[in-house]
Amino acid sequence: MISTNLFPHHFCFSIQPKDEARYCRKFLFPMLTSRSSRFRECPFPRIVCSDSKSERRQIEIVYDPDERINRLADEVDKQAGLSRLTLFSPCKINVFLRITSRRDDGYHDLASLFHVISLGDTIKFSLSPTKSRDRLSTNVPGIPLDESNLIIKALNLYRKKTGTDNYFWIHLDKKVPSGAGLGGGSSNAATALWAANQFTGGIATEKELQEWSSEIGSDIPFFFSHGAAYCTGRGEVVQDIPSPIPMDMPLVLIKPQEACPTGEVYRNLRLDQTSSADPLSLLEKIRESGFSQDVCINDLESPAFVVLPSLKKLKQRILAAGRGQYAAVFMSGSGSTIVGVGDPDPPQFIYDDDEYQNVFVSEAYFLTRRENEWYTEPISPGATPCNDSSDSKSAR
Repeated sequence: MISTNLFPHHFCFSIQPKDEARYCRKFLFPMLTSRSSRFRECPFPRIVCSDSKSERRQIEIVYDPDERINRLADEVDKQAGLSRLTLFSPCKINVFLRITSRRDDGYHDLASLFHVISLGDTIKFSLSPTKSRDRLSTNVPGIPLDESNLIIKALNLYRKKTGTDNYFWIHLDKKVPSGAGLGGGSSNAATALWAANQFTGGIATEKELQEWSSEIGSDIPFFFSHGAAYCTGRGEVVQDIPSPIPMDMPLVLIKPQEACPTGEVYRNLRLDQTSSADPLSLLEKIRESGFSQDVCINDLESPAFVVLPSLKKLKQRILAAGRGQYAAVFMSGSGSTIVGVGDPDPPQFIYDDDEYQNVFVSEAYFLTRRENEWYTEPISPGATPCNDSSDSKSAR
């Protein structure tokens, strides 16, 4: 028996096993090879055989035009080379941040455990048909789209270092708030360097990209670690380490609308008022015992609270309301994000008080990447929308 279902290119044959060879020889093979056959026009028919309990064998022939189109598109991409790329651009937190000294060049030496987390932006890169300039667009207002943006700076840097002439159309889908101490702009720059290198076949090593990136920002080299690093110097000296933190440890990020300008925070820093804790001892404590309030030290909290007094009040309220809810509560970077470790939900007052109705809130998890692969976005609930602009330049 021969029947066709609702799809004109899907034929079903139900035959006795003893007749299989005869049907294939007299009907199936001639149909597939006939000049007038629709199946001859497509090199991708699928033939499926199955047994049934009634001792009859069913043979299905399916003409799948989508499969043909997809394979042809794959062949075109192979011949044409990479023309577009979408990458995840995750942010970071500082699990602890010690400021150890002031340098002669005006910067400060620090020692910090940086860790990538799952909150991030999405950046789409397409090769520009012109060889004159990059074009950047974004989903939020207030982000500079000219050469002051770290993405454009990173692409200019890559062309300078490699002598290549690729220019790009870039769209930035922004989810990481700026002025947050989360390194969103630095991550965008690192992601742009990685993308540019993919379009040229990976002519630069990860180590070279990392070294070059320090020329345009102190936090950018960290993102070429595998997700966890002990950073010193201005932040550009990156010691890649295995993550000392369980990947399923939940976080909540709470950021008020007000930002903490990095330069202003550092101008209010008093080295004689910073912690005396040895940063390597802090790292070892986290490895051995996990999170606690006494290891999540941030020497920039005090000056940030001078710049933004309401931030100190926010941290104190989270500590009081979240007693037993969080293993630690601390500020990331130079602020103004407060991080709660151990629970993805904010305290109830964040929802109840009118004072905090416009804060940015997001749950997050720790994130790492594999060798020679960029970070990928985990499947988890996203952040609440924000309308902030791009990340500030490297800290002084």
